[in-house]
Amino acid sequence: MKNKFLFVLLIFLMVWSCKHEPEELAGPDPPDPEPEICDTSNVTYPNSVYPIFDQNCIFCHGGLIPEGGIDLTNYEDVAMLAQSGQLLGAINHDPDYTPMPNNGGKLSFCQIRTITIWVNDTTWPVQGDPCDPDTVYFERDLLPILQSSCAQPGCHDAITQEGDVRLTDYNSVMQTADVDPFQPEESKLYKMIIEQDPEDRMPPPPNSPMTAENINLVYKWIAQGAQNLFCDEEECDTTNVTYTTVISGTVQKHCLGCHNDNNMLGGLSLQGYNNILNVANDGRLLGVVQHEAGYPAMPKNTSKLSDCKILQIEIWIENGTPE
Repeated sequence: MKNKFLFVLLIFLMVWSCKHEPEELAGPDPPDPEPEICDTSNVTYPNSVYPIFDQNCIFCHGGLIPEGGIDLTNYEDVAMLAQSGQLLGAINHDPDYTPMPNNGGKLSFCQIRTITIWVNDTTWPVQGDPCDPDTVYFERDLLPILQSSCAQPGCHDAITQEGDVRLTDYNSVMQTADVDPFQPEESKLYKMIIEQDPEDRMPPPPNSPMTAENINLVYKWIAQGAQNLFCDEEECDTTNVTYTTVISGTVQKHCLGCHNDNNMLGGLSLQGYNNILNVANDGRLLGVVQHEAGYPAMPKNTSKLSDCKILQIEIWIENGTPE
């Protein structure tokens, strides 16, 4: 009887040991994963939204031939998608929208929340808003100056990106040029163009410094918040086209950064009325701005002048190039 009791006790201990062994080997339960930290206290397009696009979308929706004709490096395309609801519909994988990123996982909760806050908090320009003469519009007013004076081959163009600074478009300027909206004096972009030391000034010698008018335009744009604003141009004014009233302003914005007395790209200076007169009278001015065969397309490495500006140049030449 005693042996039978010992045998039963031994079997019980063996079963109990086997039953609890896996639990003991597994150890304590793993801790819950840390929740994703999502700081949405200061959501802006250049600092919050564009980096998400750059990481997840621009390899398809960017470059020379963007997928579906949608270029997410172009703010106007982004604004159109945001206003129409397509942007949020695609990233939320809502029915009737193509889920994005294409053939990839859904964006994280934090990324979607960041984009949603930006879309909902942004005041979109109304179509038909006329241009305000006291407002600096980036693409219309500022970008031509940066492209002419700074974003040239070997400097701050898309290929060289000297000092990791690229000044070819709004997003690149905001990402790389240390612009502090509303604070021109704290913005490196402004401080570099007013620098007195030639070794640090931009554009660097032998290029001429920016004109006072262009420096003031950079200052004013930053002071107004360094925004990427758009407006609808009024009807093209061709009633009083002279060098002083129209042509000099176009040349200063689009040409003078490369073709000035200190930096005569191609051996050509367009600084002053007499220099402009020479290329206007021999046909070169119209040839380059109209991108005619046999002439180098100007402005260089950027978009063609607007139809209005080209028309004004044509009329100015036809009227005898009045000063």
